[in-house]
Amino acid sequence: MAASNLVDCVAQTAKAHFNGHIGVPESVCEWLGIPYAAPPTGQLRFSLPKKFYLEGSINADNYGFDCPQTPSDSFVYPNATSQYLKIYADFVNQLNNTQSEDCLTLNVWSRTSKSGHILKPVIVWVHGGRFATGSSHTPFYHGGNLAGAQDVVVVTFNFRMNIFGFPGSPETAHNIGFFDQYLAVEWVYDNIKAFGGDPERITLIGQSSGAVAVSNWAYAFKDNPIVTGTISHSGSIFSFPILNADLAAANWNHVVSALGCGISDSALSCMRSENVSFRSILSAVKTVPQTGNSPTRSVPPFQATVDNITLFSVFEYVSRLKSSKFAPLPHFQIHGDHESGFYRISALAQGRPIPESEWVRFELESFTCATAAETYWRSRAGVPTYRARYMADWENLRLYYPPSSGAYHGVEVSMVTGNSRSISGITPSPYEAKLVDIMQNAWAGFAADPVQGLLKLGWPRYQASSESLIRLGVDTTPVVDAVSSAMYDNACSALNLSFWDVSIPPQ
Repeated sequence: MAASNLVDCVAQTAKAHFNGHIGVPESVCEWLGIPYAAPPTGQLRFSLPKKFYLEGSINADNYGFDCPQTPSDSFVYPNATSQYLKIYADFVNQLNNTQSEDCLTLNVWSRTSKSGHILKPVIVWVHGGRFATGSSHTPFYHGGNLAGAQDVVVVTFNFRMNIFGFPGSPETAHNIGFFDQYLAVEWVYDNIKAFGGDPERITLIGQSSGAVAVSNWAYAFKDNPIVTGTISHSGSIFSFPILNADLAAANWNHVVSALGCGISDSALSCMRSENVSFRSILSAVKTVPQTGNSPTRSVPPFQATVDNITLFSVFEYVSRLKSSKFAPLPHFQIHGDHESGFYRISALAQGRPIPESEWVRFELESFTCATAAETYWRSRAGVPTYRARYMADWENLRLYYPPSSGAYHGVEVSMVTGNSRSISGITPSPYEAKLVDIMQNAWAGFAADPVQGLLKLGWPRYQASSESLIRLGVDTTPVVDAVSSAMYDNACSALNLSFWDVSIPPQ
């Protein structure tokens, strides 16, 4: 199966040709801002995404608009490093990108080629941001270095978030953002050959809330998942509180009333009016009363909502895991050794000093135990499953000290994308560069062969009863080892977690 000739950075489909350009590094072609769905504006606001067919010559030289959102404010943590502000802005999307509801676009990176060759594995990233903020237009997710180093095709995309992607209206679907994600992946499947990619080898990767969406993929899209493997960074179906339909509807009604649409025959029609701007909607969202009493696990007013179609209750997920009612996609879950190193920033910014004991519980409940439970049942179902813990605390990516921010939430993504220099402005050490090589090779190996790719590298499949928890960057070195998960999981059974089962080791 031969790929297109990409030496001129033109990707040709049956009805369109996409004009890209040489990217960074120069061995890679880059296509930016390609629409994958019709603009969700006017009467398509708060609607499921509509397919969009492109024809003719398409210039793909610039990123598309960010989807509507309200980024967090800047906050300087005590004893912040010199690179802190740059890393933080890149991660939480404080980059002043232009916003628009016409935002459903994607970006592609693929190594140039002078002649046809075997189609390459495809990696598709889903960004994080608690389903409320985020963008593919950030150095954090730039795909050039990964595409150049491993000869994989890398794709990133935007999807609707906050009230626009998860509206809570009884007149429309709840989790519109999930359908945006699915349509983006469907576009990749239909068109990626033109960019040198293999549609039969698509791996979906997500971070934080993006990881929740990726872990949820096997349940939400069980009958036709499209992708051949999934990787979740710092998030699983059990990681964060989700909304129930009643609370989502109450929050929607609050915004509707605030905008004067409560007296309309159809609140949805009123909310779609051209007289109601997306900025006024975002302003009204800010007035929704906060819910949830956890100091570390806040609940955004508009996010993934239980609809029993694309998202389920914790009880239902446990039931489906035990009965193997999910798509048997090879799955790889990874999180950091000190996830709270990032979350402590937003907590202090909100004036909420939190005891260390609460942070310990947060890391266990949201990451260690959540990952342990899901990977245990996936592996018990016979699905190729891998589990990893990222340990390194590189100086150029550190946010603050002392004590150090450690292996914080999201830091390992730069090891896979190879973007730590552009994210921090500081050249990585030789040891860090070595770990980047190791992790990029592993992620590309999984994308090439989700069933056997990591086994070929000597990485064990996860079994809770064996030494199969992979640790990356032990002692902030390029060391990779495998240990018993009991050394981290043994505290889970005492926490009275709704998703934990007494049969999960250690017992």
